Amino acid sequence: MFVGKRMTRNPKTVSPDDPLSVAARTMREHRFNHLPVVEGERLVGILSDTDLRNASLESGEGGEAAGGSRPVREIMRTQVWSLTPEDSLEDALLIISQRKFGALPVLEGDRLVGILTKMDLLNAFVDILDVDEVCFCVDVAFPRSLSRFEELIRIFGEMGIRIRSCIIAPQGEIGALNAHLRVDTIDGPAVRRALRKRGFEIADPVSTL
Repeated sequence: MFVGKRMTRNPKTVSPDDPLSVAARTMREHRFNHLPVVEGERLVGILSDTDLRNASLESGEGGEAAGGSRPVREIMRTQVWSLTPEDSLEDALLIISQRKFGALPVLEGDRLVGILTKMDLLNAFVDILDVDEVCFCVDVAFPRSLSRFEELIRIFGEMGIRIRSCIIAPQGEIGALNAHLRVDTIDGPAVRRALRKRGFEIADPVSTL
């Protein structure tokens, strides 16, 4: 899945010359934590609610008066990490997680076309994992073998159970994989019995580390 499919389009923005009180009001009214700063359509910086709080502490003011008539350019960050619509959500997740960002602007060249927030990422993975309905979750370890994975899928077909989502990741051992499956049943014991009968290893839901 790509950033362009999940980003918030036409985000609210401020200009470098807008007073901080305007930025504070925009954040409060729309419940944003970040505002891209643009000149025309060109991104020149980003302003966060943390930046505004720090400005408020410095000035001794609060609320919409935070920073008073000081312009945004005085406290905005100009070294801004960004994404493109063609970037993957996995890359975006890695950057936001490692750099502790709350949001990333999305650019086509210098032109701002959207913003990707933590909530956008959460909503994307809620959709990917299809977690809206009650399901049974199971982690199954198996060798890195297409035939073995096909057998795993076939077991659920034989039981008449629909797989809602499946994420496969390395197990940690060379050649081993782990499949995290959400399946459309609440009869977990029956699923475990069927998988173990066919020689699949069921992971313990509680870490032993």
